[in-house]
Amino acid sequence: MDPVPGGEPERQEVQAPAGLRRFHPGERIAIREVLDGKVWTSRPVAVVEDTDAAFVSYLAPGTLIDYPVDARHGRETFAMWLSGEWELAPRAFSPPGMLRIAPAGRPFEVFAPVAPEGGVRSWYVNFQRPLLRTRSGFDTMDETLDLVVAADLASWERKDSDELELAVEMGVYGEREALRILRACDAVEAALGRGESPWDQRWRDWCPAEWFGGIASPGSAQAPVAGEVDG
Repeated sequence: MDPVPGGEPERQEVQAPAGLRRFHPGERIAIREVLDGKVWTSRPVAVVEDTDAAFVSYLAPGTLIDYPVDARHGRETFAMWLSGEWELAPRAFSPPGMLRIAPAGRPFEVFAPVAPEGGVRSWYVNFQRPLLRTRSGFDTMDETLDLVVAADLASWERKDSDELELAVEMGVYGEREALRILRACDAVEAALGRGESPWDQRWRDWCPAEWFGGIASPGSAQAPVAGEVDG
């Protein structure tokens, strides 16, 4: 598939159930990937900021995440998605910790590895469904394509374009869905090419220790999430 001309990163309307509240800094919530009503992954995170502009969270090293058993990138994962057959098991999130930045309504989330002493090492743009707020956190779903961006935004490279093509061949996405995903990536690349960042750069020097004290340790990473996880 050939990329299409990019523009401003597209915002998408996300309708959340009424009566849901914002989350407080330091609160524990779950960000889940959900496909056709079934949970694909669930990651407990600590809330850093929850505003009209973005939702920002921190995934601490040592956190136990629910992850599909025997899932591997590419054909095996897509076969699981198509069949709806997988089981989840806990696995520990490896260091370093990860700052997660989700600009409101955007079809991506930015994953930024950060050292305990602070400072983003790189930016990983994960194209996905915009976050949908729930009682216990947010739901989303990965959309295969990624963009790896240098910490200074000077260079970037697409990742898993071949997997997106395979997903279309296998029927995971239709041509229109794939085109939408590619356009989202084109738009981010176009903004970077103009010297603009589609996400807030004030997080570049963020330090988990300053914000959460001991939350970056594996023991405190297992604090309960807010409310009950929606089933």
